Amino acid sequence: MKKYLFSIFIALVVGFFLAKSFLEQYDSYQGLHFTSNDGEMLYFIRYASYDSVEDMEKGTISLTNYIYKENGEKIDVYVGITSDSDNLIKLGNYYSSLGYNTYTEEFLVTNEDFLASLRNYDTILSSTDDSVVIASISSQILEKYEELVNGSED
Repeated sequence: MKKYLFSIFIALVVGFFLAKSFLEQYDSYQGLHFTSNDGEMLYFIRYASYDSVEDMEKGTISLTNYIYKENGEKIDVYVGITSDSDNLIKLGNYYSSLGYNTYTEEFLVTNEDFLASLRNYDTILSSTDDSVVIASISSQILEKYEELVNGSED
């Protein structure tokens, strides 16, 4: 009987240390890391970054349409989205002609409905040089993004 008690005691000690190690790993877990590549890298045209919503509202008075994303302590404002590098240049030139200093960022978007809509808008955008049409398409893309992507996060 004594030899069984010693084996049980050793098993309990080993089990205790294994459980302790497992729980320490669980406590240091940083969250989910998505590795799916089911989406497309899109070009987002950033207008500016602001420190507060009030600053953003003041700074975007001249914009007709935009989307924003809270990024830590900053709020980034975007005025255009495209998947085509030629359209990126076209949109950049359009916003430069309006006097806006813009920056390009890339984000992975996985919403298939939005990606399908964006492909259609990109086709139209690549076939025009009219600034009124470019402004209209850019505005529609942002509205579609807000509806399909940001609206689905709620």
